[in-house]
Amino acid sequence: MSYYTDGTNLRELPGFYIILPSGLVAGIPNLICLIYLFVRTLSRWWITKKSLPMVHRVPFYIAVTEFCILIINYINAGYSAIYGQTLQGVGCKLAGGLTFFAVTANMALVGLLSLVTYLRICRKRFFDMGIYDYKLHSIILTITLTLTLIGVKDYGPNKFWCYSAPSDPITPLITTAMIFLIMIVTLFCYLATLLQVNIQQNKMRNLGSDSATVSRIDLLVAKKIIGYILIFLIEWTPTIIYFIAQMLQYDNMWIYTVAVVFINFGGIGNAIIYTVHENWTNKYDSSANTNDSNKSSTGSDANMLNSIDGTSRNNQEPLSQIKIHNSVTVEKEIFAFNSSNLDLSNQE
Repeated sequence: MSYYTDGTNLRELPGFYIILPSGLVAGIPNLICLIYLFVRTLSRWWITKKSLPMVHRVPFYIAVTEFCILIINYINAGYSAIYGQTLQGVGCKLAGGLTFFAVTANMALVGLLSLVTYLRICRKRFFDMGIYDYKLHSIILTITLTLTLIGVKDYGPNKFWCYSAPSDPITPLITTAMIFLIMIVTLFCYLATLLQVNIQQNKMRNLGSDSATVSRIDLLVAKKIIGYILIFLIEWTPTIIYFIAQMLQYDNMWIYTVAVVFINFGGIGNAIIYTVHENWTNKYDSSANTNDSNKSSTGSDANMLNSIDGTSRNNQEPLSQIKIHNSVTVEKEIFAFNSSNLDLSNQE
């Protein structure tokens, strides 16, 4: 593969007028969908004045990392598209390091979420992630910073954008190994969780709720979360091919093009999954902000859902039947209301 350093006119390279415009154009719907996710999530939090359930926090966390990748890519690739050369000097090193940091954070986040979901559904193991999920974020930050600092001296121009310098064999190797490891773990957790969900649903359908080892609430949340994991797998598969080609010195503009287009699929796919599960608008109960009304109202499906939407309470209350979107009846005797835990049952 031919690499180009500072001062090279990128407009003379094959694929310049295809690769960079493709990535920049694909980023537009991605940005729109990410803003849509932010508006839906933050408006729900602002109106209800309550901690968000995990099924709303997961797409929000992923959207934050996707947004960081998008902005960095626009600065990185946008500069190359406008000026015909990559960012120079320290700016290029910073852009390359931030790109690696954002990509690693996104992968570590989804990898950990898929692992926690698998352990919850398949192994019946529960983890307390602390208030605001600070334990989850601490693990992600530690992994991301450690890997980013390993190649801190080697970030620089990498053909059409700034990432790892031509003389750096470590960063591409770390990136590829990290992607393979996380993708394998994520794929295994995805398939195992999906299989377990189907098995438990068949038990409930054929033998009744008492035969299932996982509650309907947990199964419902797991089905939602694995949807976001599937989008992650689709988004990053072409990137694996790109990094493998980079390591094998294979230069093909279509590999570049597919990679820069699919890296913008995360926000779009997550917005689709979110809308499928939550509909086009947020549904609020008129008394959502009043705890008393949540306790006293039993005739409304929305009121019942408000009692499990992530309100921070340490006590437990018995729930006999919970209706979800007028179609699913959930039978559960005891339900934990502590929203600071990474509790998959803490959702609508």
